[in-house]
Parts: sequence; C-alpha cells; structure tokens
Amino acid sequence: VEAGVIWVGTDDGNVQITRDDGATWTNVRERVPGLPAETWIGNIEASPTEAGVAFMAVDNHRLDDFTPHLYETRDYGQSWRDISGGLPQDDYVKVVRQHPSNPNLLFVGMERGIFGSWDRGDTWVDIRGNLPRVSVRGLKIQRQYNDLVIGTHGRGAWILDDVQPMVELSEAVMAPAHIFDIREATEWEMWGRGSNLGQSVFTGDNPDPGAWIHFYLSEETADLVGDGVPVRVTDASGTLVREFTHRGVRAGVNRAIWDLRWSGAEPIPGESAGGGGFFFFGPVGPPAVPGTYTATVDLGTEQLSKNFTLRGDPNVAASQAVYTERFTAAMRARDLETQLNRMIGTIVDLDTQIDGLLSSIEGKDLSNEAQVRATAGSAKDQLTTVSNEVRRPPGSLNYRDWPRLIEQLTRLSRGMQGPQARPTVGQIEVLDEIEAGAALRAQELSEIVDGVIADLNDLLEDAPKIITNWRRLVS
Repeated sequence: VEAGVIWVGTDDGNVQITRDDGATWTNVRERVPGLPAETWIGNIEASPTEAGVAFMAVDNHRLDDFTPHLYETRDYGQSWRDISGGLPQDDYVKVVRQHPSNPNLLFVGMERGIFGSWDRGDTWVDIRGNLPRVSVRGLKIQRQYNDLVIGTHGRGAWILDDVQPMVELSEAVMAPAHIFDIREATEWEMWGRGSNLGQSVFTGDNPDPGAWIHFYLSEETADLVGDGVPVRVTDASGTLVREFTHRGVRAGVNRAIWDLRWSGAEPIPGESAGGGGFFFFGPVGPPAVPGTYTATVDLGTEQLSKNFTLRGDPNVAASQAVYTERFTAAMRARDLETQLNRMIGTIVDLDTQIDGLLSSIEGKDLSNEAQVRATAGSAKDQLTTVSNEVRRPPGSLNYRDWPRLIEQLTRLSRGMQGPQARPTVGQIEVLDEIEAGAALRAQELSEIVDGVIADLNDLLEDAPKIITNWRRLVS
C-alpha cells in the first residue's frame, strides 16, 4: 500500500516500524494498551489496502497467559485498540489477516480454531465449520481465486474456497435476497495420476468443478421460494445455455453450480435420459466456449443476475478457435443424439400402439382380422429392423455385440468433448458417417409410416388409427 513501510514484531515484546525502508526504526510497544511484558509478537498484518493500518496478534501462552491479545492501529502504531473482546477468553491468537476487498472483514487463527469478524473486530464469529479443533498457525487470502488458505499445526493445509459471500455478507443481509459476485470459472483439464498409491493417497479433495453461483435469502424469502429455485445461464448474446433447478434452498447463503455445459440431448420419450445402453453415462451437454456469461436466480417475483467469465485451463493454452471448433462439433453430436432419441421414441410408441390394437381386436370377429394381423406383424418387424440399427436390442451381448448408432455417437461425443482440443479429422469423418446413418434410418422410418402403417390404418376403416407425429418431427 505504501512503499517503505515495514513492521517487525519480536519474541520479547517489541513492536518496531520503519517508514523509510529500514533507515530508521521506531519502537511503539509502549503505545499498545495492555501489551504484556516480554511477550511473543506472533504476527503483524499490514493492511493490504489501507495506509498506516496494521493488525497485531500476540501469543503470550509461554508465560502462562492463555487469553487472546489482538490489536489494531490506524496511524502507524501511534495508537492502538484492543479488538480481542469478542474472542474466546480461554484461547490465544496465532495469526490475523484482513481481506483485501473488504477492510472490515478479518480472519483470526487461534490455538483451537478460526474466527471471522465483519465489523473490524468489534464482534467475532466461529467459522471453523468442518475444520478440526486444531491450532491455526497461518492464514492467506489467495487473491486469484479468493480462497482462504489455512495452515494448521498437525492437520495439514485446508482451503475455504471462494469467500466472496463473506466479503459481501454485511451488504447481503440487509436485503431479502442477494446474488454475490461470481468468480471466474475455469474448465480444468483432468489429468491422470501415474501412481496407484504412494503420495497420491495424501492429496485433498478438489472443490466441485464449475461456476459457483452464490446467493443469499432471508428467512421470509426462503419460505416463499420453497425447496428449489430455477437457475438460468445465458451467453453474451442472451441465448439460453442451461437451465436447472437448485434444490435444498435455505435461508442464508446458498451455492448453485453450473457444470460449464449446455443442455444435453432430449431423452427418449418415456425412458430415462439417454439411449446408449451399456456405454452411456447420462446426457452430457456440449462444453461451453470461454467467454462472458450471465447467471440468473429466478425467485419468482424477483430475478437476481450477475455476469461472470469462463476460461479454459491456462495450462492447456488452447485458442478461442479451438474451443469454438470443439463446441460446433459437440453441438452437432448433441442434436444428432436428440434426433436418434426421437426416432427410438417414435418406434417404441408405434410398436406399443400396434400391440394395443392387436389386443383390442381380439374376439371382435373383424372380417379382415387376418389381414390386419398380418400387416401389423409386418409393421412390427420393420420397426424392429430399424430400431436394431439405432440401438442394441434387449438381451444383447453388450460389448460382444457390434455397437449401434447411439453407442457410436456416445463414444464419439465423449471423445470430442473431453480434451480441450479441436476434434480430429477422423472424429469429424466418423460424425459425418453417423449423421448419414441416422438420415438413412430416418428415411426408412418415414417409409414405414407412409407405407405399412398407412396400409394398416386403411384396413382399420372406422376403427381407431395408429397415430404418429414423425413426419412433423423430421420436417
């Protein structure tokens, strides 16, 4: 904040400051009210944003004093105030940090945990959460990601990811609802480990991937919205990228996560999402292109929105053109999967209607029942032939059987979407082949609808007909 200012605390209670890069020093220990003699000055935090401001953590437990000692100066140490009154009086302070974006937000590490203050030390709140009851020796605000990094004695390093809700909390609680600034989202490239055990078992958990959308709700607002709220993500042009419902809404701070992907393909009507059988792992939409996006939390009577940016993995260093090519190919694959799912849905619907028809004419003594049954059987056989080209028939031998169009597409789509790289020439060629195969199957289904299904309907005369919207779907 100010060049030349250096603070030094010693293990015998001296508090030194220089404002000229160490040419001259001033000991201000006598200006600190209640500072124990010969005490250990554990940490001095020079404010990252305010000239002349510093916070001092004093550890006097070596002299059998297990009470907290914490001070603030706003005038280069000429005067100090004790801000330890709201802390547990049977525990001592190890380290103090001020958030660079909110000067009123302080973090204090103690021998048995961690506390936060939103009013510059007038009051304190235990923010330990799932952190063990452990000595907190080091604190650092990781500015790029706005994480609070916690160094402990005996329990390793811990990270409180994205403390932006803490930064804005005082403002948020004054309103019925509030959406917090959204930090830059990163599509991280997933790398495999080269070891099975060894050091890999000591790694910590990664934070949930995606864009973190934090919002605050008062008690009254939380009661009004119920369990879930819609969350929409749009791109810079306003196009809807993804809409999902965030469940488990409660009063206070909530976290919704967008997985950095567009909506996936439409599922097969009446079936669980997707259609790739043994090789399918759920409907995954195309990965979004780096750029600017807007997240909107829909509370019904109010919409809360914030812009944020998405970037690719900086270690990959792929160009925008690469991400665009990947996205274009992935969208082709998604739309093709929707087409195949609609095709399967139509086949299943037609087959079900025919079965119902055959059951309904049982015992009705139709004059042309034999012809109706023969035509219906031919329709079912033709539908089965097309269906078996699109997805594996029931009872198949899984990987021992040759993959159908949906499986080929699923494998290809995963291969194109996974790495942050442009699709290969071979992948695009395979996508072209699958598109051609899907078009052929769609044509065959149209011929069945216009042929044997139409013939069956003619035979039914005034009886209920087989109905389908397949022509409209492919038009």
